[in-house]
Amino acid sequence: MDQHYHPVIYQRLRQLFDANDWEALVPYLEGLSHSHFRTAGYLIGERLLPELSAECFWDIATRLILWQPKAFTVTIAKAAAPRLEHGALTLDDNGFCALAKALKDDTHLIDRQKLLLQWLPSMPEATQMERLFEQLAITDPRRRVEFLLRTDGLVAAFVLLRTLRFEEHDPTYLTNICRQLIRRASTLSHSTGKADALSFNLASLLRTYFDLPDLRGTFSLTLEPYELSRLDTDFDVFKRIITKV
Repeated sequence: MDQHYHPVIYQRLRQLFDANDWEALVPYLEGLSHSHFRTAGYLIGERLLPELSAECFWDIATRLILWQPKAFTVTIAKAAAPRLEHGALTLDDNGFCALAKALKDDTHLIDRQKLLLQWLPSMPEATQMERLFEQLAITDPRRRVEFLLRTDGLVAAFVLLRTLRFEEHDPTYLTNICRQLIRRASTLSHSTGKADALSFNLASLLRTYFDLPDLRGTFSLTLEPYELSRLDTDFDVFKRIITKV
């Protein structure tokens, strides 16, 4: 039998989810064997969570993460990511705010990190990405940079620039970040087989923006003075500049 499917487990979970009977869900899961528990987790994440309303999704997400974070944090995060990207779930949902508040203490630091790594790429705008950091209590700029360096895409690159403004007094740190980007750019992507041009262009842009003379290399980026003043406030300007080099 497929380890990801069990008709009896699915039918019982289906009954509980259709009835929104969350009080009975945990006792049922607790009574399963280890292998059946894994199957139930897969069924919840892949088949049942995607069908829930936003209110029910966040309600059961909070319950499951607080009950068994190691088993359910990544499951919840993966189920939420496409719905956040397409607006079926939002950071304005009361349920999300309740979940974020429940996870703010230090005992849930790892859970917040797991959620961030899954959800940052789903944020369509810089303001939402920055708000996600705020809601999940990651306020230190350098901690944010660590996450942004692990997130692909133009929005993450733009937020990285905006975040590094708080570190403009430390050219050594900024130069090190650029070197990390250059190393990443020189590594072929496993999915495309191509070098990461965006990372190299971002390093080039940051070198000019922060005037980092110790960063050596061949950089073709040229910026006009008026572009510098809008680069960290206007995403369209940022996108045009970073994709032209």
